[in-house]
Amino acid sequence: MNICKQEDGTYNVESSRKGKFYVVDLEKGECTCPHFQVRLRKVHGLCKHMQAVKDMCESRDDGCYNNIIDYVRSKGEVDSLELINKFNSEAVDDLLSRGELLEDKGRIRILS
Repeated sequence: MNICKQEDGTYNVESSRKGKFYVVDLEKGECTCPHFQVRLRKVHGLCKHMQAVKDMCESRDDGCYNNIIDYVRSKGEVDSLELINKFNSEAVDDLLSRGELLEDKGRIRILS
């Protein structure tokens, strides 16, 4: 499941249907998916998209992730080896897999 954090603090979470995304706002406890809107909102439940974002946020070191994102943002584009040598390679890989960073031909940039 691809998850991409937005500047407003919400997350775009890819549906099981590739190319379809739902917006998750953990602060408000909401998701735009039909399952949440129709069923789970009434009982204050979490849909799979909300749970995925929650799990992602709890399992990662946001300080490290924020440092990586800030570094790439300040440079505009960074060589992937430079970024891996400067920071934790697992964190860089995680940000790439979640869609927060984009790698193309050995160069990494912010996905925006």
